[in-house]
Amino acid sequence: MKSRILLTVAMTGLLCAQPLFAQTPRPAAKPAGPWAKVPASPTACYSSQDQYWDQNGAALDAVQTEHYAQNDINDAIRQNSVDNTDMMAVAARMQQKMMDDPANAQKHMQEMLQSHEQGQIEAPAQQEKEQQLEAESKALLKQYRAALTKAQASGNARWTALKKRYGLDPNATHPGEMGVPDWVWAEWYVIQREWDAGYAANCAQWWSATGPIHGYLKRYKDYLVLERIPYEKEYLDKPTLESYATMGTDTTGWRTTTDYEAVEDYLKMARTLFSERAGMPNCAKPTDCR
Repeated sequence: MKSRILLTVAMTGLLCAQPLFAQTPRPAAKPAGPWAKVPASPTACYSSQDQYWDQNGAALDAVQTEHYAQNDINDAIRQNSVDNTDMMAVAARMQQKMMDDPANAQKHMQEMLQSHEQGQIEAPAQQEKEQQLEAESKALLKQYRAALTKAQASGNARWTALKKRYGLDPNATHPGEMGVPDWVWAEWYVIQREWDAGYAANCAQWWSATGPIHGYLKRYKDYLVLERIPYEKEYLDKPTLESYATMGTDTTGWRTTTDYEAVEDYLKMARTLFSERAGMPNCAKPTDCR
């Protein structure tokens, strides 16, 4: 997750001090949103049953490439504003607007101050929501692992008993490679089939479209789209554009990057959650176990 929200107080305060009477320019054309690149969440039990891992990686690479390119454009506009703004001319324009329409000038100043204060008020709540969602994802994975352990309890118990009976190291994950008796292999195959059965039973609850993983990702996306992106557009992007307008800066090519950042965070979160899926069953067939 990200900490851009914490920049609100300092950044907004600086920008709001300048653009008292400017109108926010609108980009001539809005490019396609990065959310269109997000692949559908998988519902298969095993990652080998779909292409999600590759699709997620390709989407993240594509979004980051566009994001970095837009950062370069925005940075160039910001630097141009710093290098070429005539502050005396800006001050003169602001003074003239105050003289021409003092009532509206005062009103606009008040609105800017109120927006700045509101941004400061909402910043802690936004950061707290980020932290809550992060904690929820970790708790969800912990619950999944506990549920899987429970579902595979019979296989785990048989494996513990086999290690003790055969004299294997308690931390062993496989009977061995050479000289393993047939009876050990026979029991090992039974254990793997039990693990597969437990995994399949647990899968139906956790990885289906109505399961808790998909439910969490929907809540996380709703937060990003309905709360974080609008917040940053209002209290970071809007003051930036108003400042540029006041200073007479050409903003051709400027675009918000908050949606890029949100999509990147979503893809990374989805990747973390779906990486919990097993790659494939232990036994491709009842008599064909690894």
